[in-house]
Formats: sequence, structure tokens, C-alpha cells
Amino acid sequence: MSNTELPAVAKSFYTNCKKCEAERYHVVLAHTSAKSAKIKCEVCGSQKSYTLPKAAKKSSAPKSAATKTGAAKTPGRRGKNSEEAKRAAHLAEYEALMTKANETNPISYSMKAKFEANHKLDHPKFGLGIIRAIQPEKIEVVFQDEVRSLIHNRP
Repeated sequence: MSNTELPAVAKSFYTNCKKCEAERYHVVLAHTSAKSAKIKCEVCGSQKSYTLPKAAKKSSAPKSAATKTGAAKTPGRRGKNSEEAKRAAHLAEYEALMTKANETNPISYSMKAKFEANHKLDHPKFGLGIIRAIQPEKIEVVFQDEVRSLIHNRP
């Protein structure tokens, strides 16, 4: 998540919890505006409003000659190029996992089912994905758009 956009609804992100007085994961419940959202702490359950941090103001200090000419710029560090590079790397990983997946037919997702690594998974909302990592009650699935953690093996 960048500092200029809110995370998607139902996504978790790391920020300070005033009640816990510590850095905790919070889940986004709803976007209240373009720059604020209602969030819930995953530890204590407290709900609060979250607003994007303000952008740092540019300093009035003179720039060096290298910065003025663009020689000091590192391509792909920020902006569209780095996002495109991340997207391309993710798609490459997705395609590689799809080609070496164990199952030819995808397994339909259910939180009650138990899954194994490197199997194709068909999720009703997110589509086709590959199970990358397994935990006792959680699986990490690489979908075409992003990697998601899903619940599994629940009675």
C-alpha cells in the first residue's frame, strides 16, 4: 500500500492502534471518503477512523546539480515504473506456478476443505489461483491480480 491511496476494503495493513498503544494489523471495514476509512484492530477489536498521512511539503533548500539534471534519479524506485515492475514480476510468478501446478483440474474453494501446496484453486470471487504456502488454518494463494491469504481446514 502506498501513502497516497487507501487499502482495499477487507484488506489488512499495519498501523498504530491507540487502544493497544502498539503497531498492529487493522482490517479496512469501509471507505468513508477518498482519503479516509473505517478500520478495526485485529487484536483488540477497536474500531476507528483512519486518514491517509499528509504528504511531506517540499523543502526550500536548493537542489544539487545532479538532482536538477535527473542524473541522480534511480529508475523504478517510485511511481508508475515500480508498480509496473511489481505487476510484471507477480504475473511472471503466477504463470510459472500455473505451468508447474500438480492438478490439472482446479479444486473449488471451501473454508472447510483442507488444501495442499502447488494445487490449483478455483475461488468463486477471485478466480483461478495456485496455493503457494500452507499453514494449519491458512493458505497463501497466488491469484492473477495479487496474493491472498485464505482460511482452510475449518470444521
